[in-house]
Amino acid sequence: MYILRSLYLLWLIPRSWIDAFLVRNKPFALRYACMKKWSEKLLSHYRVILDVQFQEQLPKEQPILFVCNHQSEFDMLLQMAVIDQPFTFISKKENEKVPYVGSWSKTLEVILFDREDRGSAIHMLREAARRLKAKDNLLIFPEGTRSKGGVMHPMQAGSIQPAFMAKACIVPIVLQNSYDYRNVMKHKGTFHIHILKPLYYDDYKPLKTDGVIALLQETMQRVLDEA
Repeated sequence: MYILRSLYLLWLIPRSWIDAFLVRNKPFALRYACMKKWSEKLLSHYRVILDVQFQEQLPKEQPILFVCNHQSEFDMLLQMAVIDQPFTFISKKENEKVPYVGSWSKTLEVILFDREDRGSAIHMLREAARRLKAKDNLLIFPEGTRSKGGVMHPMQAGSIQPAFMAKACIVPIVLQNSYDYRNVMKHKGTFHIHILKPLYYDDYKPLKTDGVIALLQETMQRVLDEA
């Protein structure tokens, strides 16, 4: 049955890819809703369960920088399936070359940057701050690379600089087992997603970037350890 469901993706993915082009000129909220629909459809197709735990309601009156651990190439689908408020990603430029991912990256106006190019990284920080100031929501993976298990890589302090520049709210997200997504999908298992308490600018400002990243690392790792 798992093989048959996987073969079904040969039809599902091209349909989604076509939609990425059809909605490209629509308002961003509609583009996001379209991709969210496809994320939910894929997860529903494999009959997995999403166990989402919110520590507090997400703010709606100010921009959010979602900060998430990165466990697999499947992470983006999970995040879009569970977060109702439209957002886009900050991601490595290599994803632009992946056919399916690249098309949706353009449609969702993903901020792509070259991690080996200092100028590209500076542009990313400025563009991210500009988007947040415009009340757009963003999601970043501060580890910079995937941690395939329960131990996070060190998070980069510069990754949250746009939140300081835009006085945005920071919302940590912890993915517990997305690194094992093939096994979860094969056995109709459960993905565990923890959306933690928001950090507001007036509260985190005194900590500076190094203090905030240390707090985030400790808090998010504790959730993984306890899970």
